[in-house]
Amino acid sequence: MFTSNSNSNNQNSSELIRTTPDFNSMIRITFWNGLGFIFFMFIKSYVVIYFFGGSGVVFGVIMALQPFARLISMPLIAYLTDHTSKKRLVLIGSMGRTLAYSLYWISLVINNLFLFGVGTFCQGLLVGFFWPPFFSLISEKSFKGNRTQALATGRGKMIGYGFLMGAFISIPIFAAVSIFMPDNIPLMYSPLLIFAIINLIAGHRFYLKVDENLTFEKYRASIQDSNLKLKIIKESRDSINTKANIERGETMGDYDKKPNRIFYISFTALILAILATSITGTMYSPFISAYLIENLLPGFSERIIPIIVMIVYFPAQVLSQLVASKLGKLFDRISPSLSVIFIGIFKALMIWLLICALSPIDFAIVLIFLYITLESNGYLIQAIMSRVSIKHRGKIFGLNMWIDRLGRVIGPLIGGILWDTLDYNVPFIISIYIGLCIIPIFIFAIQKLSPYMVEQVDIDTIGVIGLKNNRIIGFNL
Repeated sequence: MFTSNSNSNNQNSSELIRTTPDFNSMIRITFWNGLGFIFFMFIKSYVVIYFFGGSGVVFGVIMALQPFARLISMPLIAYLTDHTSKKRLVLIGSMGRTLAYSLYWISLVINNLFLFGVGTFCQGLLVGFFWPPFFSLISEKSFKGNRTQALATGRGKMIGYGFLMGAFISIPIFAAVSIFMPDNIPLMYSPLLIFAIINLIAGHRFYLKVDENLTFEKYRASIQDSNLKLKIIKESRDSINTKANIERGETMGDYDKKPNRIFYISFTALILAILATSITGTMYSPFISAYLIENLLPGFSERIIPIIVMIVYFPAQVLSQLVASKLGKLFDRISPSLSVIFIGIFKALMIWLLICALSPIDFAIVLIFLYITLESNGYLIQAIMSRVSIKHRGKIFGLNMWIDRLGRVIGPLIGGILWDTLDYNVPFIISIYIGLCIIPIFIFAIQKLSPYMVEQVDIDTIGVIGLKNNRIIGFNL
């Protein structure tokens, strides 16, 4: 129920204040970034083995170059995110994509695997400047009670729309050239140049339009200044109420609880679980398209195979981004421990069904649910990490991404060795068993960390601030 005058019942629910006014315009950049993602991911997973003729180990090394470069730059990025202009860092990341896509195109035209690797390394080194400050801006410009949803919308939903539009641009060009002019490599991979230019323009527009000083708390405080007293609502399991500090823009419920031994143990457990998740995920995921080709497409023409691979990937990539952003709303309202259990078990089941698929259609359907699960898991982890600290949120996101990239360096290398030396199923099967073993570690870490979170969100009663008839109101979901 919510408190307001009698006329407030007629107000539209869209008036609820969950984000700052510039939030929607800010997250549009990921739509423009997303245009090239589906084509780029197809290229990384296909051309190294089937265009350049590399082995599984070589493919693993190429896949590891991007996260390895991210490891090098991430400590600096995490520091800069908390100490310099976030939108300037986002601009650098967009320019990094422009450079990487251009190098990919040149390497394909001149058939040079080394230059392709250089492009991969540059992408990891420079695009890392994009995500930590972008996630930090999303956190600062959204209400903590719908943080998972905000992160999923800012990345997944907008990228999903970008995937859709990018597929309509890249697939027809690639398919038509593959069938009618298979030797025209510059034209076949020309979407890379299109997306390179778009990324440059999008980064510049983001830099000009986004006000990084306008946070959710400052926006809420500004409404208080111009209207009436701010109504304090129940925000934590212990029913701790605080006053909004207008001058500092502090978050309600941001109380200090000094970390102790349990905090450090549980936080370490969480970091190790994230690392293991990343290793097991990238042990098999880079080889999904190769597995599809080797096991389900042996009788197809070489001209048709890459087109089929793109078509199989297309619905999975698009729907995973769009659906996962919707699931973010659900994960904001149920226990993180239950979410971890469900995601872990369901992910293991989908990996098993993937290697049991009997046709490309079966493979494509299972891949959709697998990718949705992987995206949802990423958003859930980001939301948990975002509540550990407000002052050092940039560093927390940076640490999360650094650990994730470390796993992405190790995973493909292990997967490449297993791919070359053992059966093609082995990377998938090992990831299933390790993934299930990680679930108890996640549950332990989340439950022990919960009392130390600077942002406490009551799962049963999530407070949301709204503005109705010029009054600040609170209501329970």
